[in-house]
Amino acid sequence: MTATTSTPTTPLLTARRFAPLFWVQALGAFNDQVFKTGFLVLLTYRLAAEMGLNASLHNTISGALFIIPFALVAPTAGQVADGVDKARMIRVVKALEIGLMVVGAVAFHLRDLTLLYVLLFLMGTQSALFAPIKYGILPQYLCERELARGNGMIQAATFLAILLGQIAGAKLVLTENGVTLISVGVITVAVIGFVASLFAPPAPPLGPPPKVDWVLPRAMWKVVRDGRQVPGAFRAILGIAWFWFTGAAFLALLPPYALEGLHGTNGVFVLLLSTFSIGVAIGALLCARIFGERPAVPMAAWGAGGIALAAVALWPASEFWRAGVDFAGPLVGFGGFLGDPRAWPILACFAVLAACSGLYVTPLNVVLQVEAPAEARGRFVACSNTVDALVMAFSALLAAVLVGAGLRQWDIYALIGATGFAAAVWASRQGR
Repeated sequence: MTATTSTPTTPLLTARRFAPLFWVQALGAFNDQVFKTGFLVLLTYRLAAEMGLNASLHNTISGALFIIPFALVAPTAGQVADGVDKARMIRVVKALEIGLMVVGAVAFHLRDLTLLYVLLFLMGTQSALFAPIKYGILPQYLCERELARGNGMIQAATFLAILLGQIAGAKLVLTENGVTLISVGVITVAVIGFVASLFAPPAPPLGPPPKVDWVLPRAMWKVVRDGRQVPGAFRAILGIAWFWFTGAAFLALLPPYALEGLHGTNGVFVLLLSTFSIGVAIGALLCARIFGERPAVPMAAWGAGGIALAAVALWPASEFWRAGVDFAGPLVGFGGFLGDPRAWPILACFAVLAACSGLYVTPLNVVLQVEAPAEARGRFVACSNTVDALVMAFSALLAAVLVGAGLRQWDIYALIGATGFAAAVWASRQGR
């Protein structure tokens, strides 16, 4: 631990060694989603019609622009993070966010699609710069027996912030003064996040500064190659990658699943998204209680098995719902869906799948932090970010191929989710 004034028994949310990082991460995740979702909704429902654009194509481009920096930039960011005070780097990254949000506000008001795309890429870059810090710094602030609880709280806050940001961005941007409200909101939140970062205790490098490679593709290859040299940490990285492989497919197909599969309105989509996000948060928070203070990779087997069972069960639950829906009639709204008992098995599947996701990924994050060399944690987290981004891209490609082959969303959910059985077997056979 570094520069702490709290004892390990101090509640983490009131401890200076944790609370600033917690709020910086939550506010940053919220801001990312407000901007990103607001842009996508504005693009889909207004700019596409005004400019004669293919909304689906441009939504795909937008998603790629945001995720590409995690593969390209995170490795070099991890090298930088291991050679400087991580708390100071947090402040630099949060100051950058304020500037990006100011430019983003201008781009929103100008409806400049090119500038909005550039901003989306730069926001992905800013998030990629922060990614190696947020988990790499935790072992410097927390003792080992607090890591499961701290990771669970960070994970829970992140998913809840993403949910709230998506709802705020989607609901506000098309209202009369929505663009102004979003612009003022994201700048304000960025400023609050920067102020929170000022309270983060010092977290100096724990070894000699590594050589920073500014040739991004080469740095990406090197960080993955070096990550493989520590088997315990790399096992956690591979396990986390499977989580994002399945999660990316589930979230990408959720809007068409709600509309085409369930014949539901946007309210049904929000309900499913809320169930998923809250479920992950609950699972992450329960991790320390269920698995104790020293999680290991085999513990993730329970989460993987639960994900697989829930995903497979979602198939008959979806067919049961569809059998009683009039697809020639009006779309089913939030209240109609929630009030129909035939929808409850679907919600139960999403809730179990999400809670098991939190139980799966949280112990793996702890193992990565504990097993990674202290002086190179930023690079190992960056290695995880890089592998995650690559498998998410593959997941999107696979989902597109399966859709093109005629599979429906719930078919793909069951097929990809069933890989959780293999993930559970794999995890159960790994040592710490």
